[in-house]
Amino acid sequence: MTLSEIRNSEILHVLHETYELWSTGLTKADYYHYNCFQRNHDWGRRHLKFLALKQGGEIAVGCKAYQIEISSRGTNYPFLGIGALFSRRKFRGQGLGARFMEEFIDRAENIGAAGILLFSDIGSEFYEQFGFQELSSLDFSIDLAMAQWRLPDKAGCVAFTIEDLGHEHIEILHRYHQRWLSRRPFAVRRSAKYWHYKIAKELFLHQNSTLSWPRLQLLKADNGYCIYEIGGKTMRILELVDGGIGPENIWRAILTQANDLQIRKIRGWEGNLRGLEPGFNFKSFLAGDNFQADFRGQIYYSERNWGRSMMLSLDNKVDDWLYQFPCPLMELDHL
Repeated sequence: MTLSEIRNSEILHVLHETYELWSTGLTKADYYHYNCFQRNHDWGRRHLKFLALKQGGEIAVGCKAYQIEISSRGTNYPFLGIGALFSRRKFRGQGLGARFMEEFIDRAENIGAAGILLFSDIGSEFYEQFGFQELSSLDFSIDLAMAQWRLPDKAGCVAFTIEDLGHEHIEILHRYHQRWLSRRPFAVRRSAKYWHYKIAKELFLHQNSTLSWPRLQLLKADNGYCIYEIGGKTMRILELVDGGIGPENIWRAILTQANDLQIRKIRGWEGNLRGLEPGFNFKSFLAGDNFQADFRGQIYYSERNWGRSMMLSLDNKVDDWLYQFPCPLMELDHL
């Protein structure tokens, strides 16, 4: 048995079973359309494949395989990404999942990939047996219910705008993200087409999911951007990118917007706190005319129980990425 690419005519059989796991509130028809759109998108046609291990001519185990690049210190490294790994019910308990992973790793080595990246929702033990190691996978939350800080008056307010995230923003997102890449220990490199692919996926879910999938918001400041979503009184930051002079103004804008919306909690992945070292302390830049130095919004940390970042290094040049803290990956990097 060897890995093979799943033909379009076979994918419906797979989606029929995976619907229960990953429908995210879509009807079956919309779920099929959502996956079809990903395969046929300009970026998807070149970088996304559905791979499977077959037994007796039937698909037993499969996944979405992404061809991505990860940039580090000006060098781009080819990676394979694993998403939506599944085993069909009738083939479970036969060790085929392990066989699939071994074949996938062989495939990555044969094409010269520097490593394999995945985000696990099932814990880490299964992948660790094949040499995968966990990157740091912390969530942070900031309790604003008891926080105290002084907001600026209108004349001294940090300049920023808020808009629904859309394809019209790709040019500015791409420009800021490219600058930001050069200062990260490593990060997923995104082309303009990849940005289009990511935004199109989010818009589809917002427009079609019965789970009230939130519309992503874009906060633009003079030196970068923040992409976030609102659920109840919680603001979830998916991505924070500064243009090179530090994240202070963007965080001031986030806190101002949170106050306007009466947000009680800000949440996100730890990578959004990069730049606040040492100790991820807001007090270091909230002092001054606009904010009190004594910011009492406590930052709490917890291990993520979904989207845990894992990497298998196939090139010793990327080994040190495993020890980066906080992990620089953003939630929009999730495959």
